Amino acid sequence: MRVKETVSTILLIAHDFLVSSIVLFSALYLKDYLGKINFLIIKPNPPNFIIYFQQIWWTSICFVIISFIKKLYNKRLPLWLEAKEIISTAFFTILLSFSIIYLKKLFNYPRSILLFYFFLISLLLPFTRYLLKLILTKLNIYSKNTIIIGAGNAGKSVAKALTNDKELGFSILGFLDDFKHDEININSKKIPILGKIEDFDKIKQQKKIDCAIIAIPSLDTKKLSKIAAEVQKKVKQIYLIPEMKGIALFNTELYHLFDEQLFLLQIDNNLKSYRNRLIKRIFDIIGSIFLTPILLPIILIIGIIIKLDSKGPVFFIQKRFGQRNKIFNCVKFRTMYIDGDKILYEYLENNPKAKNEWEKYRKLKDYDPRITRIGKFLRKTSLDELPQIFNVIMGDMSFVGPRPYIPSEEEYMGEYKDYILLTKPGITGLWQISGRNKLKFEDRLKLDVWYILNWSLWIDIVILIKTIKVVLKMEGAY
Repeated sequence: MRVKETVSTILLIAHDFLVSSIVLFSALYLKDYLGKINFLIIKPNPPNFIIYFQQIWWTSICFVIISFIKKLYNKRLPLWLEAKEIISTAFFTILLSFSIIYLKKLFNYPRSILLFYFFLISLLLPFTRYLLKLILTKLNIYSKNTIIIGAGNAGKSVAKALTNDKELGFSILGFLDDFKHDEININSKKIPILGKIEDFDKIKQQKKIDCAIIAIPSLDTKKLSKIAAEVQKKVKQIYLIPEMKGIALFNTELYHLFDEQLFLLQIDNNLKSYRNRLIKRIFDIIGSIFLTPILLPIILIIGIIIKLDSKGPVFFIQKRFGQRNKIFNCVKFRTMYIDGDKILYEYLENNPKAKNEWEKYRKLKDYDPRITRIGKFLRKTSLDELPQIFNVIMGDMSFVGPRPYIPSEEEYMGEYKDYILLTKPGITGLWQISGRNKLKFEDRLKLDVWYILNWSLWIDIVILIKTIKVVLKMEGAY
């Protein structure tokens, strides 16, 4: 395992240095090209790029050193979290490079190149490193042979996550648990139950185990600590899942109390901060400024088609819950016939199965008699929500947030309502990239609460990017 770790670390460092150098050289060409076409007010570079590159090649060394200090070559992070760390590393690399340029008195060096470098490496490196990790895992260089102790809900959830995020490099050998079954089906892959928890020593002799994940959060502290201590003697790394499901842990800091052998988790509710709410609003305003000129012609064309398709207004305006219980007018394209409520009532009365589905999901999956021909397309592609850009501009909604619930759903929101109404609803959200209309109503509520308690601007950016993929694939929409 130690040899594999060393080789994978060396390869990752070499990859980062190579990609950083290529990006740095590309930034020289990009600045020169933009200068020539006068796209920006930049003086064009002289054509001798080699001289410039020789002056600043060490920027790639800075990037690798900062990545090493941040332990990016040891941590196993999923793509989106690693992308966040890479952007942070690139930012500090730029600051360090500017300082070195100043100290070396390279005043003739075009410092705008470093800005191009920052944007290029932030976009490129997360995906090239992701691909490299997949290749190294496939070659069994980056992979870790992993045992999951506990085959209950926690163990299954961990196995599902690790098989989805293959770039993490965890190769699951099997479960240890007092289960009667021989195997468990995870993501269409059969993972064996190798034995009971007390069989760990015997399994360790039969198989090469690099790490163990203890996924029995319901176990009392004394038994859990005993299992952890025993396993930790035999493998280099263990991962422990504590009983903390439902607690917002995304924005946490760990504090150690050495005298009492305790640790504290500082958990922040970021959307309680006025500064963070202001950042979120500025993000919405900037996004609206860029997107509105692009969306207006599309909105106009869709509006004409709606008028030609059926009688009624172009827009459907509905009262929705906003921040702090405020009721606002949510704007969408009309996708239903104007007497849709009457049509739905009659349909549900005559179709008990559909009525049961409506009560469970507050949606109808297979057939909804209220929806027009163009409405089916708009809903399938989520284009019916485009006019909500006006709600974002007015400040009633955000690009990302909880689902905008209607007042008639208040009785179903229960205890979740107070959390959800802490912030503005969003055009998209965690509910939309996690199954959309396939989710039960309560599951959507839980996702909205998780988003609010764990909010960060990075989560918003990731949700927006994932929404594009979901919309293009038309996943979970009807």
